[in-house]
Amino acid sequence: MQNLYQMMSTPGCAAFSVVRNVLASANSWRSNTAIGTLYNLNKDRSIEYAQVRYKSLKRFLDFSKVPKLLEEDLEEQYVRGSGPGGSNVNKTNNAVVLKHKPTGIIVKSHETRSQWDNRKIAREKMIMKLDNLINGENSIENQERALQTKFIKEKQAQKKKLRDMKAAFKEREGLT
Repeated sequence: MQNLYQMMSTPGCAAFSVVRNVLASANSWRSNTAIGTLYNLNKDRSIEYAQVRYKSLKRFLDFSKVPKLLEEDLEEQYVRGSGPGGSNVNKTNNAVVLKHKPTGIIVKSHETRSQWDNRKIAREKMIMKLDNLINGENSIENQERALQTKFIKEKQAQKKKLRDMKAAFKEREGLT
């Protein structure tokens, strides 16, 4: 199997995706890492898999600037969803459309069949959009992105140091 970074940048791949399914035990909500599957569909239709661990970044993030949603600032509508699901999707008003009155931002959520879950998801999306609008570089999303790149660079530096140490050892011992 190729190196993860080589796998991510392989030219000519038909598809590439990172699936963030938690494969850990039932107590995974207590741990700081989640395991996901990275797969790469090659030209010859063979699939390569790699396990990827995701660190929880919550302890490094500054949540103090995240805006609070006030219910009087929101206009909520329930509309019919669309997509796969047949008549159940077409007959029920379980999709949620939220409008933030002061900014005019509109968010639609139709990710589950439950109206209650869609309301929660729509509010989370609204908070994320408001956070990006108000805080910009200090938003949670940008903080996560910066931390992930930092961790990747640290990991690459560790691997490079190990490679250099191995090469120096082989040269010193005459194993080359």
